[in-house]
Amino acid sequence: MEVLSKGFFTAFALFAAIGAQNTFVLKQGIMKNHILLVCVICILCDVFFVSLGVFGVAKLIAHSKIISSLLGVLGFIFVLAYGLLSLRSAIRANEYLKLTSLDRKDSIKNIVLQTLAVTLLNPSVYLDTIVILGAMSLSLDIGEKFIFSFGVILASCIWFVSISFAAKKASVLFKSTKTWAMLHVFTALVMFYIAYGLYGYVIEFINYF
Repeated sequence: MEVLSKGFFTAFALFAAIGAQNTFVLKQGIMKNHILLVCVICILCDVFFVSLGVFGVAKLIAHSKIISSLLGVLGFIFVLAYGLLSLRSAIRANEYLKLTSLDRKDSIKNIVLQTLAVTLLNPSVYLDTIVILGAMSLSLDIGEKFIFSFGVILASCIWFVSISFAAKKASVLFKSTKTWAMLHVFTALVMFYIAYGLYGYVIEFINYF
């Protein structure tokens, strides 16, 4: 249960950061623009990259302590910076979702291409799934990796379904600077917690030199 919760809440905090992909999903939800297809594509991409990060990367670096430590250090630096940027955004509270209406629905082909583009061309997708989640799964055995991955995928499913089908309410909610501030503070706290968990890799990496 602890491993499942760790995967779920870590992933949920990562996915909850409003960026290009989430804004895109929200827009499609508001316009009812093949939203189910959009959600399925986003979730399948997460399944692929999470599997790559938790199983593929972890397997490749299992016999190299220095690479394991380096991955941990990269994850530590990223989440620490992420947390600091989230705190800055919370203090400024000046970010808004600018949701615009569309004159017509896109074709299925166009929506598939757009969803893949906003997902695959997004650097944070690779950092979240491969660097951060991959680093966090290094110490887990094979059974725990499956449980951890299930927690991550569950968070992905709940997040995308929630923001898509609650898009109209969310568009009103996120016009409030207080809501943005609360979201960023929550994200920052979780990022600092993750950084604390990865700090051991930093010490281990330094000791090599």
